[in-house]
Amino acid sequence: MSKSFFLLVPPSLLMASLLSLPVMADPMKTDWGRVSMEGSIIDTACAIDPGSLEQTIDMAILPIGQLVQNGVGNDHPFEIRLNDCTIAHADSSKSNRQHFTVTFDGTADGSNYAVYGEAEGIAMQIIDDKGNASIPGVASPEINIIPADMKLNYALRLVGNGKMLRAGTYHSSVRFTLDYY
Repeated sequence: MSKSFFLLVPPSLLMASLLSLPVMADPMKTDWGRVSMEGSIIDTACAIDPGSLEQTIDMAILPIGQLVQNGVGNDHPFEIRLNDCTIAHADSSKSNRQHFTVTFDGTADGSNYAVYGEAEGIAMQIIDDKGNASIPGVASPEINIIPADMKLNYALRLVGNGKMLRAGTYHSSVRFTLDYY
């Protein structure tokens, strides 16, 4: 003998259980996301190449004797690359930009940049490819804007600051800004 039975379920309970099946089928699925974005639109003659924004220059080892004998250490070149330079101003009522200056800024040690660490009696000097020494917080001579891409060549070197020399490690940090006009 075969038995059959029926379960009577109220229609509202049946609908509720059927509608909840997709949720019950994958209870761990919580796919959602967020995209955050930040930026700025600036009116500038050139864009600073991303590789030029933050640079670390290894100054290598410098014997004290070389600094005593020559008064300066070896040059360590670095460059600032500028991209997509244009002299046209976004506001047509303003005149085109023709020049810019570079200002290096850091803690001053006389007319040079201070270094920190165990080493003493030294400061850091920044020179451009024409031999002009940068002074902290003082703008460079005018540089003509050349449409397209530009490369500004500089070098770092250690110089004596008039204090007693002492061997050791050192570090420094310098920022730069470009002003167009």
